[in-house]
Amino acid sequence: MITGKPVEVGGSLGRTEATGYGVVYTVREALARKNVKFESVRASIQGFGNVAQYAAKLIIELGGKVVAVACWDNDDRKAYTYAKPDGIDADFLLSITDRFGTIDKEKAVKAGYKIEDGDAWDREGRRGPDSGGDREPVTGETVKRIHRNVKIIAEGANGPTTPEADAVLKERGVYVIPDFLANAGGVTCSYFEQVQCNTTSSGPRSRCFSGSTRR
Repeated sequence: MITGKPVEVGGSLGRTEATGYGVVYTVREALARKNVKFESVRASIQGFGNVAQYAAKLIIELGGKVVAVACWDNDDRKAYTYAKPDGIDADFLLSITDRFGTIDKEKAVKAGYKIEDGDAWDREGRRGPDSGGDREPVTGETVKRIHRNVKIIAEGANGPTTPEADAVLKERGVYVIPDFLANAGGVTCSYFEQVQCNTTSSGPRSRCFSGSTRR
């Protein structure tokens, strides 16, 4: 069974955004366990691909702020962090992002974004309850850069945190949402796609998300 197909040939509505949304749903549940309001979220995200883009959109929609995203610049062959303390505009950044995922630095600066090196996303004192969609591994060495204000890390990619880093984060009391849970939204939606293919039926976009949020 092939999943992730275009809707026209049996794909599921909502599959495109499902993984990113799923990351945020797990953060929302973690915050609820800690009795923290989502409106207090100041998130910093590593990466600005599909998962990060939809995660950023939903964080903002739910009342939180994304204050920094780090992404690869295909022209310069290096990563940059795009920071805005009062919160990024995800739709604007998407509008100046090319098909390779490179954000137009000149347009970003004109819009008030501060451009920093690619590692700056995880070490500034601007982060409270946090969602980090990691692309490069957090190791026993790089974990030292993560700011003490960080309370939650959601692993939006597979295997982004090494065992050595996990031990440090646990000691610091950081609530880590593991990759197999944080990015399960896409797999959950793929299950519904498989069901609809087996039953030659189709479902609304809301079915994918209601399944992802059911406890």
